[in-house]
Amino acid sequence: MEKYKNELEIFKRMYFKNYPTSSKDEEAAAVIQKGGEFIQEILPTIISTSRAYDTNQKALLLAEGGKMYNVLEDYNETAEKMLSKSVRMNPKNADAWHELGLCVMKRRDLEFAQSCFKIALGISKTAPILTSLAVAMRLVALEHPEPAQAEIRTKAMELIIEARRLDSAYGPANIAFATGLFYCFFSTAKVELKFLDKVIENYKKALECELSRTDPQVYINMATCLKFMEKYDEALAVLQKAVEYDPRNELETREKLASFVSYLSKFTDAIQKKGKMKAKRMQEMINELKKSSDGFRAKIIGNIGHDETIPVALVGVDAAGEVYGITIYNCLSNFGFVIGDTVTIAKPDFREIKNLTIPSDPEIHVDSVKWIRVATPTQMKKNGVPLPESVLARAVASTQTK
Repeated sequence: MEKYKNELEIFKRMYFKNYPTSSKDEEAAAVIQKGGEFIQEILPTIISTSRAYDTNQKALLLAEGGKMYNVLEDYNETAEKMLSKSVRMNPKNADAWHELGLCVMKRRDLEFAQSCFKIALGISKTAPILTSLAVAMRLVALEHPEPAQAEIRTKAMELIIEARRLDSAYGPANIAFATGLFYCFFSTAKVELKFLDKVIENYKKALECELSRTDPQVYINMATCLKFMEKYDEALAVLQKAVEYDPRNELETREKLASFVSYLSKFTDAIQKKGKMKAKRMQEMINELKKSSDGFRAKIIGNIGHDETIPVALVGVDAAGEVYGITIYNCLSNFGFVIGDTVTIAKPDFREIKNLTIPSDPEIHVDSVKWIRVATPTQMKKNGVPLPESVLARAVASTQTK
């Protein structure tokens, strides 16, 4: 029966794409109608008028009806009433308790939601119930200061790990696991990009589940990771998927894509135009550079202004006259350089993308763009002086709790 609920969820998510002139009310009415059709299809004996219902049959009908109403995006009072009545009539139905918890969580009654999930777990330990309890706990964690918040998040992660052990293919559990890692990376002073590889790996695993595949927030989180890792071509493709599965733009995916396209356009243009530096002045800067044994050296020839939160973006030229973009992470927003500064990067992380197509209007095609990624400003020297830790600022990115 869960199959029908998932089909109804996908029907809801794709409704506006299929009916672009529809309103939210029309969408809700269509979902309820489709849910009624599913109930008639899967419960022919219960809806038959030629026989009397027994208590468990009534409870089952109420539970299935409540599920269909609960597919609606917002809290639905009818769903709660049907599910509440169902669990009173048959308190041993773990599925109904689980659905009731999901329903009341929409009106932010997190205490009652957790109680429902715990009752359901007492009847049947499944990946969906464990995942839902973990998500509710994460929402509760937001209301607590540290270190209590971290303790609650740790307990929630333990539940998610157990859920994945029970069903490694369950999409929401893989989303919750990846999001936990995502939060850990962006809330602590981590700079190792291999950690984000694991986040991406688990989001991709979640997308193997049909229901998770149409969740725009999954693509938003993936794009955030890919942008931070500077896998720009992949980030573009994933953001375009987010827009596809957010047809009403409720998560502002179009603005997110537009902002990123603008950043890439400015970034590649500044590098290709060599920071608009005049040839004579650039040659003077190149001549000023001396060979260095303590890392890569370049003269700053341009600052790249953009609307993205991170990174600090610059244009530099090395002693050989090669022009690079330079991106710097984990630094204060007002941190920067001026034209003519000499930067030394101890362990430069050279990047290059070839044949990049930027979906702007008109479309931009970039044959090749080269840049250097700097994980933290403390890996740099400015005019021969190491940058102090006072310029550090942890990178922050927002994500859904689930």
